[in-house]
Amino acid sequence: MTILSTRWQTNRLSIAVLLILAAGLILSLFFKERWLWMDEVSSYVLLSDPSLGHANKALVSGLEANPPLSMNVYWLLGHTISLSPMFLRSCSVLFFALTVAVFYRYITGLLGRPVATFVVLTAFVCLTYLNFTLAPQVRSYALFSLLHLLFFLNSHRLATAPTRLGWLLAEVVLGTAVVYTHNFGLLYVATMAAFFGCLLLWSRRWEYLRVLGALAAVGGIWLLGWFSNFQLQAQIGKPHSWIPLPTFLSFFRTVGELLPTLSANLEHKPYLQFLPVLRVAAMVLLILYLGLPRLRRGYANLVKDPAALFFMQASFVALGSTVLALGASFTVASVFLSRYMWPNHLLFGAVVIYAYHCFVRAGTVPAKMFLVTGYAALLVPFIVYQNRKTVLFPSAILPPLAKLNPQYPLFFESADYFLPVWYQHIRPNTYFLLDWPAALKSPTLSSTIDYGIIVSLRDIYHVPQVVRLPEFNSQRFPHFYVMDQHSHYQIEEFLETGQVRVVRTIPTGIEGHQILECTFTGVVPPPRVSQGPPPPSIHL
Repeated sequence: MTILSTRWQTNRLSIAVLLILAAGLILSLFFKERWLWMDEVSSYVLLSDPSLGHANKALVSGLEANPPLSMNVYWLLGHTISLSPMFLRSCSVLFFALTVAVFYRYITGLLGRPVATFVVLTAFVCLTYLNFTLAPQVRSYALFSLLHLLFFLNSHRLATAPTRLGWLLAEVVLGTAVVYTHNFGLLYVATMAAFFGCLLLWSRRWEYLRVLGALAAVGGIWLLGWFSNFQLQAQIGKPHSWIPLPTFLSFFRTVGELLPTLSANLEHKPYLQFLPVLRVAAMVLLILYLGLPRLRRGYANLVKDPAALFFMQASFVALGSTVLALGASFTVASVFLSRYMWPNHLLFGAVVIYAYHCFVRAGTVPAKMFLVTGYAALLVPFIVYQNRKTVLFPSAILPPLAKLNPQYPLFFESADYFLPVWYQHIRPNTYFLLDWPAALKSPTLSSTIDYGIIVSLRDIYHVPQVVRLPEFNSQRFPHFYVMDQHSHYQIEEFLETGQVRVVRTIPTGIEGHQILECTFTGVVPPPRVSQGPPPPSIHL
């Protein structure tokens, strides 16, 4: 195949990647539940703010735990075009589809064989369940993934030409965009700095100091421009992170979510929990098998082979950022979530594509265009089917709510339920009780972060459905319901002290959930003493 025909085929297939992913994911949005889940509601409260300046001030209050770039991009899209959830979710889908298309075009330019790369990449992407969970969300993840890819591709160019001024400036701009989109971007910039530090020590090319200087500038810009706000955001949810510390199995499950699987649900069964371990181990062994021989050939040979360098750089960043996230979780705050590490998905994809090109010679598998066309046509319904199954808001609670007397207030113990039900007007008369001592006693780690989010909602956006402890009394709520969750501790405090009694218990059919119909007893409450740090306070 000539160079021109390869480029022509690459251009066509990169557009095909964009259209297949965008069409499949956007189409699926019309065939699934459209409820926003808790984190999306937090985003929408900010995006619905008519004042961008006020939204940026509110950003550090606890409603959002990340820097401002993503919120500002979506705010401008929403107020310029439409605030419709379908539109903004479609924007996220387009960011994701564009990320994969740009990645395909770049890696095909390095490796050639556009048809084979197209098939391997789309199979890798479409069999990774996490993509269908994150791509349609009105959150920062899709934009973060796109910006990280652009940052990574620019870094790959700098690995062979570290003195190019234009690329060095682009490194500063793209790196800054990454760290201002998601706080996890700091770990990616640090990992990239470690990669160039290793190149410097290995090659003795002092030109790499310029790249390290550019990456240091990114850190400096974040430190001067956002660190003080980051400290404010970090106060929400103390005294602990809402993310559990990684265990042996949860480590492999989290990293395994970045890799393809035939069935994500099956892997949660006790007798199949070894499958994520096998997937992650296979990926690490593949990296070692392909990487060690290339390291032995020396720096001079590696830098002359852009494809091998791309593989080595992708492997280093994917594994390095995972190790950094693990270390940060045990020393600073737990951040070990697959959605934070989503950019690693395509880096692992680069490893698989490179391995395919190493193991399968060109011409071994016939590249019949009619077969490729048929395969591409089947991808769209497959994506629709896969994404239609992903539901983030736990809508199983809605049927029990519909049977309740709408005249009685309903209190939720978790923000996971309250925020979507309140914001989307699913049920009138819905409330959340701000009870800091109970949040500290709750066995669920997220109870304190729930408090921080909801207190921000009350103090900044003056939501009357958020009730402080002194307002929770028989005059305002003589008769009410509570969605009691066994995993949360809140109404139990009032039952134990005799302030509230249960009129009847209503089963929900959901494990660990029951609805309590309650009234106040008139018993004077004892003094409430918080055994822990003071609750977070918001000052704008």
